[in-house]
Amino acid sequence: MKKANETLWVNVEGMAVAYANQTNEFAKQDILADVFNAMEKYIKTCVKNAVANARNYGLDIPKEDFESRCMQYLWEALEAFEIGGSSFKNIVLRRFRFAETHTWRQYKTKGSENDKDGVSYESARWDSLDKKIGGDSDDDKSLADVVLGNAMSAEEEFIAANEEMEIVNEFAEVNERYAKVIRFMLLGYEGDALAIATGEADSNNAKMRKLVQRSKEAFAAFMAERMSR
Repeated sequence: MKKANETLWVNVEGMAVAYANQTNEFAKQDILADVFNAMEKYIKTCVKNAVANARNYGLDIPKEDFESRCMQYLWEALEAFEIGGSSFKNIVLRRFRFAETHTWRQYKTKGSENDKDGVSYESARWDSLDKKIGGDSDDDKSLADVVLGNAMSAEEEFIAANEEMEIVNEFAEVNERYAKVIRFMLLGYEGDALAIATGEADSNNAKMRKLVQRSKEAFAAFMAERMSR
């Protein structure tokens, strides 16, 4: 199994490199499909483990929820991969960790007797993740530490606790124009496609590139201020 996983990561690393080098959108879609096919068994194993992990703590989360998150984050990992940077494996493992975290936080730990299957499926911040277990001392771990680990940086914890589009919607209240650019970038638009989708230009001209730069800088400043609250 270990050797098979090593072979898998070597293969998909090559696919990620090909994806990063490819400029033809149709060819990129073909590579994306190959990555999904290659990762199918691995994703199923991750989903199975995530479902079992949730049940151990009183949550009956549908496997489809974990699966859809993993598929989304696998695509995002491909988009984020840069040749010479972090390995594709490390990016995927990090984002799959976020996928499980995000899915957990959609649910409450317990439902009332009127809830379906005894579990509340109301989307909400899962405050019980922050509750201490094993006592009241400052050294005691929270349920989140046990279930999700405690190796995340402050920025990672913030991202894991909030949906991307929710953050962008907050940013839109500060600067709607810049938020629109960030929103389409999160959806995978870039270059000429980004310029057209946002309605800012017909091509990725100098003015558009400057707008993207300013949008990124403004969003980074917003995130820094938001995290400091």
